[in-house]
Amino acid sequence: MATLMQAVERVRNDGQLPVTGQVSLRDLHARFPPGQRGSLRSVQDQMFQGAAKKPWAIILCRFKNEPADPAREGPIEQFYRGAFTKGTGGLVEFWRDASLGKLDVSGSRVFGWIEVDLERSKANVGSGQNRSTLVDTAIAAARRDGHDPITGFHSQLSVYIENWSMSGAPPGADWSHPTWGQFWIDGSADGRGKVSLTPPHTGNIVAHEMGHSFGMDHDLGADLVGHYMDPCCIMSQNNAFIQQPWNVAFGPAICTSHLSLHGWMYPRRLYVDAGGWMNEPDGISLPLATLTDPAARANLGIKLVLRRPGKAWDYFLEYIRPEGWNRGIAQPLVFVRRSAPFGSSQTSAFLGSLVVPSNPGDRAEFVELSGNVRFSVQLFDNAGRILRVTAKAL
Repeated sequence: MATLMQAVERVRNDGQLPVTGQVSLRDLHARFPPGQRGSLRSVQDQMFQGAAKKPWAIILCRFKNEPADPAREGPIEQFYRGAFTKGTGGLVEFWRDASLGKLDVSGSRVFGWIEVDLERSKANVGSGQNRSTLVDTAIAAARRDGHDPITGFHSQLSVYIENWSMSGAPPGADWSHPTWGQFWIDGSADGRGKVSLTPPHTGNIVAHEMGHSFGMDHDLGADLVGHYMDPCCIMSQNNAFIQQPWNVAFGPAICTSHLSLHGWMYPRRLYVDAGGWMNEPDGISLPLATLTDPAARANLGIKLVLRRPGKAWDYFLEYIRPEGWNRGIAQPLVFVRRSAPFGSSQTSAFLGSLVVPSNPGDRAEFVELSGNVRFSVQLFDNAGRILRVTAKAL
């Protein structure tokens, strides 16, 4: 889903192109020779070659002595093999686009189906098994069968088709069920950068757990306690959409505050005010466009430093429209987030949002109470491509 202008912005920020001036297709072909002559997509692929290579080993697992189950295993295998193949619009493209060209998971490989040395009846939390056990068991089984899921891979992801160590769980039950919780097979990121997954197998769940391996933690809410609270960030998984051909959930993308925390944001397109905005009697007003529109003559993100007695954090303002990996949201919005250490975690907290007005001259406002700041937004142009965003300390 990445556009040519997004690729241009990436290489400009990485110092491979002048940061100003027009760039012709002929110049791009000369600087980034395509593998396929005349292919714009091949040129674009070359422009993203500076991304960090992070391929994954995906291990499809059967519990010990369990028979093959083609009806259940078939769609799962099709999803993982397809989603980790470059050019399918799956997880390779998701991580390239969502990281703004900084991560490349192409070269990932799917192994399996492989029988692990663990019986389903003993794979549950009540038997002392955990996420690390599940993925370590998968790695050991793959190596036993002559595969190498370690060398050349960023990390490993094991895939199982069962949520429970025995059949008969009531509909809607999960790990918190007072009776059935002990039989839960606990799949998720294991805290060491490895991942083990149980159903459902979807793009948004897989990307979220991979995000933990890339150093991201859950988004918090305005109370700085609740997890999964951001309406439009993969580390909360809200407002996904259905992606074909797998007919499973994908998205949303990565929010600006996470991008900034991990060094993936376009640095020259993030406006940063170190605190002077707080002393402006009328606040600060800035143009803001979406991350998917780097050709716009506007900031693609805004960072405002707040420093008051007993209060120290950074606000991040982001404009998102229902498009690309964020097309699951219902309407154009400006999101207000903050970034600061929360306990032992450096992550993002969602504070609120503003619905972008549809008429020029109309204004939407949001008062962020913890910092006592009023944010407002107006259309900068009739098409809604650029907004005027104002922040005023009260």
